[in-house]
Amino acid sequence: MSLTLAAARAAVCRPGGMTADETRSLFALLMGGNLPAGDGAQLLESWSTRGETAAELVAVVQELLGRALRPATTVRCLDVVGTGGSGLDRYNVSTTAAFVAAAAGVPVAKHGNKGSQRPNGSFDLLEALGVPYQLPVAALERLLARTGICFLFARSMHPAMAAVAPMRRLCPRRTIFNLAGPLANPWRPVRQLTGCARTHYGAVMAATLSGLGMERAAVVVGHPGIDEISVTGPTELWEVDRAGIRHRIEAGCLRPDCDYAALPGGEGPANAVVFRRLLTGDETGPLRDMVAVNAGVVLDLWRDRALGSAEGLAEARELIASGTAWRLFERHREAALAEASQVS
Repeated sequence: MSLTLAAARAAVCRPGGMTADETRSLFALLMGGNLPAGDGAQLLESWSTRGETAAELVAVVQELLGRALRPATTVRCLDVVGTGGSGLDRYNVSTTAAFVAAAAGVPVAKHGNKGSQRPNGSFDLLEALGVPYQLPVAALERLLARTGICFLFARSMHPAMAAVAPMRRLCPRRTIFNLAGPLANPWRPVRQLTGCARTHYGAVMAATLSGLGMERAAVVVGHPGIDEISVTGPTELWEVDRAGIRHRIEAGCLRPDCDYAALPGGEGPANAVVFRRLLTGDETGPLRDMVAVNAGVVLDLWRDRALGSAEGLAEARELIASGTAWRLFERHREAALAEASQVS
């Protein structure tokens, strides 16, 4: 089916949401290249204002995956990723946790982007650390095989998204693509830790991961509204597996006396300094606990343990304290630089 602009405007405002066919038709309208950017921005804004449903998000993610760059072979891997959008100064916990997990032998294909409002996204950090990431798919496959981790730059992996970039820039709100991006890793990880800054969308993303058939995943919303597991207050957690979705609030936290605003966090260059301090042992405060607890849950996801286990946290702490995670980072950077030299 196809939608006219008038029909699309009505569909995105419908309280119950659209069918999968309607969602795919709206996606085609947005991506077709013939819709004026202003009209597209209005559709995205209306959709966001009404609130996207899990069924709509499943359809959008499937469409994105159908247009994405894919690896030549399928590899069992994991992703750890957040939606951003907290509006707070933040450190790149998920990127650091990804290196810790890779140091433990977990194959990590991390999907992400640069910050949309400020240069504080995961790929802003990689850039500040001197890690090349705009590499051919074959090079990324080799990096994953050799170092246990690779980084998939969303703008490169999803070239079709260029069609909606002007619409997203004109839209004053976050759009469905902010939710779909963390779920549309083209390497199709079988396990995933996903962070979200708002409870409502945590539930929607958990239902989406279930609808996409994810083997095992966790969606978290941490105190005070961050897309990570928090150490300064409670964290809401949705566990997703083949048995369904289970929701709980993790009331325990490692640093109840610490204000989240006191944690280091900023833009790429400042976060790169913190990254080095964390993984070389110079940073031992609550942020190190936050990296360890997030990495511990990633290890639990991969090793089929209960989420938040003492074993996962202890393993993550040891990987940081021993320098194992730092050495893995250095090995990955050297390998990525070698791959980049072959491209140029």
